[in-house]
Amino acid sequence: MKNIIHLLFAICILSACAGTGDNGQKSSAISQCLEDKDYQYETLLTKADIAKYVTIDEASFKKEISPTKGKYGSCTYSWESGRPKIEKAIAGRDVKLSDPNQVTIKLLDFYTDEDLERNQQESAIDLFDMGYKKLSQEEYNKILANIEKRLGDKPKDLARAKKMMESRMDFTYKPIENLGDRAYWKWNDYGIELIVLTGNARFTILSKTTGKPETSLEHAVDFAKEVLAKCEG
Repeated sequence: MKNIIHLLFAICILSACAGTGDNGQKSSAISQCLEDKDYQYETLLTKADIAKYVTIDEASFKKEISPTKGKYGSCTYSWESGRPKIEKAIAGRDVKLSDPNQVTIKLLDFYTDEDLERNQQESAIDLFDMGYKKLSQEEYNKILANIEKRLGDKPKDLARAKKMMESRMDFTYKPIENLGDRAYWKWNDYGIELIVLTGNARFTILSKTTGKPETSLEHAVDFAKEVLAKCEG
């Protein structure tokens, strides 16, 4: 299975996912500043930053800093929303889960020259797009043709690869303009997932501050801009 994933990834890169890029773009001043912050997520996005845009219920407010340091660390702010509980089916049982307001910053990471070389991409933007950009039908058809050419004599592997491509076509991330160098978002029951690229740095904001994607997205963008602003001065 792992070999199929690697092959599919390579085919995608070679046949459809490459962009124009900036020919080995190095870390921008902003991404270097973010790196210098040393994964202090609670300083990258603070309670005060969030309170500029939403009203926080102080009585129920909680701040949770992950004990994990680095890329997989995080800082989460939460408080009661007043929204009804969400019904979910878990392990065949219907359960009701609370639906608090919540804002998380996590997954700060940095593309390296080795990442670009290994994935045969010219810039961090190209590599970022490869992970979130919605494939066109033309791109899908081109990748599928290459898959069939390379795996035509391996029917089981071909079937798995096609299934993976179908999943890739179901990606629901949408681009958002004028935020960092590139940004994508999607909405689910747990709120907005917003991934932002600036220079060679990328980070994720998870945010649910209302029950509606439109306003929660506006807030998530505001929070991301607060993070970037700390390194723009």
